[in-house]
Amino acid sequence: MLRYDPALAEEAMKEYTTTQSGVLTAIPSSIAYVPASKFMPTATISSLSTRAAQIAGQNSSLARQFTSPTPPGQMEYNFDVSNYSSYYASVPGKRYATMLQMLQYPFSQGCIHIPARSGDNPTTVNDKPVIDPKYYEGDGGKIDFEIMVAAQKFGVKICETEPLSQIIIRRVFPPASSAGREDEDLAEFVRNYTITDWHPVGTCSMGGKAGAEIGVVDGRLRVYGVKGLRVVDASVMPLQVSAHIQATVYAIGEKGASLILEDWEKGDGTKMG
Repeated sequence: MLRYDPALAEEAMKEYTTTQSGVLTAIPSSIAYVPASKFMPTATISSLSTRAAQIAGQNSSLARQFTSPTPPGQMEYNFDVSNYSSYYASVPGKRYATMLQMLQYPFSQGCIHIPARSGDNPTTVNDKPVIDPKYYEGDGGKIDFEIMVAAQKFGVKICETEPLSQIIIRRVFPPASSAGREDEDLAEFVRNYTITDWHPVGTCSMGGKAGAEIGVVDGRLRVYGVKGLRVVDASVMPLQVSAHIQATVYAIGEKGASLILEDWEKGDGTKMG
């Protein structure tokens, strides 16, 4: 309402600046991290666990999400008072909310490449990288797809349950399904409209016991094979953390500063990066 009503927005700002209270002190969203056991049958999770364990390499650590005695929040649900869709255009005067769902531990693996050029037109720093997320491709991608479809159904259930259902007039995207088509329509929706969320991690992930075979940095955040270079940001996280990552990034920054200082005080200035 504040976006469409300048007078209301002005009044809200006045209340905030004079009393530090009012609508501008409230976050516009409600967030929960939900394990798969809340929206998928036990037999299905067992099957996913078996399939996940067969995926080699870095993905093997992801398989533990299905067998942990305290399963992580594998799906983030975020109900926010705004239209977050990149595909559905808001109608002026209408009010929207979005039930976002974000898969926290995907198996899908994409790729990033520098554009290949040669001759009189070489690649420059101004060329954008070619990014292919490869959503739902391969054996791991099929696991992601099954989880996302089941989670989408659960998201619909949340929106159709009181008290949330009392403030929702109708679902506009994806549109309500005809009788008997809900499962099929939601699967098509997930397949065609999945996008990337805004908490990227892992592009320079820590290698752990496997070292440079699967990672970019070691336990002291030093880049394998490159002298005097560290990476100290969210890219060193090998997996998501079932949370918005800001606090974790702060912790990585503090730890990175400590590691650099330790190496410097030991007289090993070559490790400074």
